[in-house]
Amino acid sequence: MERNYKTTFIIINLIFVFSIIIIPTSIIYAKFVEFGRIDKTLTYKYSSETPPFKKDLNLITDVGIIDIKYTTQAVDYLVRIDVDIEIAGQDLNGKSYLDVFDINWENSTSPLNFNLELIPNMLVDFSNLHKINVKIDVSLRADIIFDINASTVDGTINLTNLMSITLSNIYLKVERGNINYDSTNCTIEGNITGIVNYGNMTLKSYNNQFTQNSKFTIQNVEGYVLIDIYQYEAMGANITGTAFTKTGIIRVNYDDDSANVGARFVFYNKTTFGPETETIWIGFDNYYLPEDKGLLLVSHDFPTKNNYNFSLNTYKDLGNFHFDLNSFPITH
Repeated sequence: MERNYKTTFIIINLIFVFSIIIIPTSIIYAKFVEFGRIDKTLTYKYSSETPPFKKDLNLITDVGIIDIKYTTQAVDYLVRIDVDIEIAGQDLNGKSYLDVFDINWENSTSPLNFNLELIPNMLVDFSNLHKINVKIDVSLRADIIFDINASTVDGTINLTNLMSITLSNIYLKVERGNINYDSTNCTIEGNITGIVNYGNMTLKSYNNQFTQNSKFTIQNVEGYVLIDIYQYEAMGANITGTAFTKTGIIRVNYDDDSANVGARFVFYNKTTFGPETETIWIGFDNYYLPEDKGLLLVSHDFPTKNNYNFSLNTYKDLGNFHFDLNSFPITH
């Protein structure tokens, strides 16, 4: 009887030990079976035997990094969009990119429309994903003038390294992420707008020429904004600009080396400027606005042939300004 008891006791302990090993192993195996990976590369093009002088392009995405570049090479397209998707994590086993994204390319309409959207009510828990990378490379033919409207909810928009390109209206918007824009020696025939609600914005304009009076519009709720302007030739038109931040920082770097270029900057809702804000101005007169509403800085040669005229705002003194302004030569 005692032997049977010992045997039973041993069997029960063995069952307990095996259950400790087997049950977690089965859970791990089940999770492993659910783990999946999606790698997909897609290419979309727009071509025309009779290329238009100008074309409107809309790029609307829920996620992703949008890189927009111009090409001067001989190519068989006016627009080429390469999409690279990498996703890894739970709930993806047996699924394709079509279970996650709805991608639409309308290239027979005007404007051209590219949309990449997350499928509503998809059976994928994004919090369990190990990786999600979506890269959208947009190549535009440089001899076509494009009106560009690009926006993403979560991601980055890069429209950078623009050299000697003719541009029209540029509208870039990011809900959460960054915008990077810079152009050098370009001809601009429209307005430039950048809106970031939660993230950073960089706008660089180096010695560009304008065919009409244009406007720079920058909006940022939280984050860092850099406005970097350098001009050594007459611009051909006047630029007005507005920039707003609620609780972030707006940094302005301005430099002109021409007596034909002047500038005026008004910094609203900020009455204290000191070394902690790296505040520098050379070739500018400064005036404090009534009722401690802000600071006005005007170059000695303003107004002149062409001018930059900016209004910058914070919300109830919550944001901050940094600036470094230089205007040369004052006289010839």
